[in-house]
Amino acid sequence: MFHTSTTSFLRSLLAITVLIGLIGCEQNARGLAVDKAGARQFCTTFLTAWKDGKKAADLRPKITGNDSDWEAGKILESFEILPDERTDGANLFLTVRRTIKAPEGASQQQEVEYVVGTSPVVTVFRRDE
Repeated sequence: MFHTSTTSFLRSLLAITVLIGLIGCEQNARGLAVDKAGARQFCTTFLTAWKDGKKAADLRPKITGNDSDWEAGKILESFEILPDERTDGANLFLTVRRTIKAPEGASQQQEVEYVVGTSPVVTVFRRDE
């Protein structure tokens, strides 16, 4: 059985741990915070390159990214980055409404989430990959 002082110590330690976790929510372990406006622009640049018929590798070294639909040769006909966003401090999570088409298929509209990081390098990846 714990003594009252031990229980109080453990409760205080738990409270401090939670507080430290809450303070760190806006930054990752290295203290690198995402540039939200920059992240939106980089996501736009990434998707525009796809829409324009380029390859993801054409964006390197400025942007490192991947979307398996792009790699599979699907065509991006249109996209809209929706206003909803969330962050884990180091990345911005953006929902994109897009219309894609397989080379020999019908167009398909879908909403997907992209994870965009801006520091120390710019990254754009579809979340479900």
